Amino acid sequence: MDTVQSESSSSNISITISSSSSLCTTPPRSESTHVTAPIVQERLPTSFYLRLAMRVSRARWFIFLRRVFHYQNGSRSDLGSNPFNSSTWMMSELIALFIQLTVITFTLAISKDERPIWPVRLWITGYDVGCLLSLMLLYGRFRQLDHDHGDIEQRHRGTEDNRSSRLVNRCRTSLELFFAIWFVIGNVWVFDSRFGSFNHAPTLHVLCVSLLAWNALCYSFPFLLFMFLCCIVPLASSLLGYNMNMGSSDRGASDDEIFSLPSWKYKRIDDNASAPATDDPQCCICLAMYKDKDEVRELPCSHKFHLKCVDQWLRIISCCPLCKQDLPR
Repeated sequence: MDTVQSESSSSNISITISSSSSLCTTPPRSESTHVTAPIVQERLPTSFYLRLAMRVSRARWFIFLRRVFHYQNGSRSDLGSNPFNSSTWMMSELIALFIQLTVITFTLAISKDERPIWPVRLWITGYDVGCLLSLMLLYGRFRQLDHDHGDIEQRHRGTEDNRSSRLVNRCRTSLELFFAIWFVIGNVWVFDSRFGSFNHAPTLHVLCVSLLAWNALCYSFPFLLFMFLCCIVPLASSLLGYNMNMGSSDRGASDDEIFSLPSWKYKRIDDNASAPATDDPQCCICLAMYKDKDEVRELPCSHKFHLKCVDQWLRIISCCPLCKQDLPR
């Protein structure tokens, strides 16, 4: 009997121990589920910002800003084509000029009864004339761009006359100088307390302040571009662990995109010079001098390379080896 009782008591003890162990093991499972949930929630914002950074780095406007910054701050030997002469930039200029001309004309029409102390109408009229001249200059630049794209072979031979382009550049410089002087005069007249134009001509005063603010934003564009590409983008790249400057060039170009680029056989002009004065006499990829009948390919940025060298490069990274301008998709 004693042996039976001892066996029963031991069985009871074993049952209680197993049940207690089962009870003790269940709470850690619930704790583990509660611990993993915040970790998943913390990973979601990081992945969202990373996808956002990848989309921004591959956007066309980001690629264009990088190209503008490189053109303004890069060395003169590898600048490539002027991004301000592209069709996208000209279209944005046309929209901005059209909006300014419309707003100025409408404001002058509804403010005929206002009598400002200082010649605010004279300043607005001068600004309006400057916008009209800018519109005419923009048309000339667009015609010149269309002519350059239509005569590629003539441009390669060096027979194109540059007088029209020089005239356009001089007119553009003169017009920019006029707007800079007019901007200073407008600031003096608007913010001088002796004139007090807001009480006598509130509509014209608001128009002048708006035009001055727009010009101030345009003049500060290089500084804002520097802050964005040299401060904000590197900071975001270091925090996310993703290089946004190389995000748009992580995929090679297809054969159709490569074969659509212009190519020709190189030909020496004379014995002393192997290329025109504006061209590089050697391929910047293989560092070999161009020879007669070498196949040369030109990228959209006007940089030239050996056809075999640049084709292998573009199949890996779809951008120019010098100026990093991406190929049009």
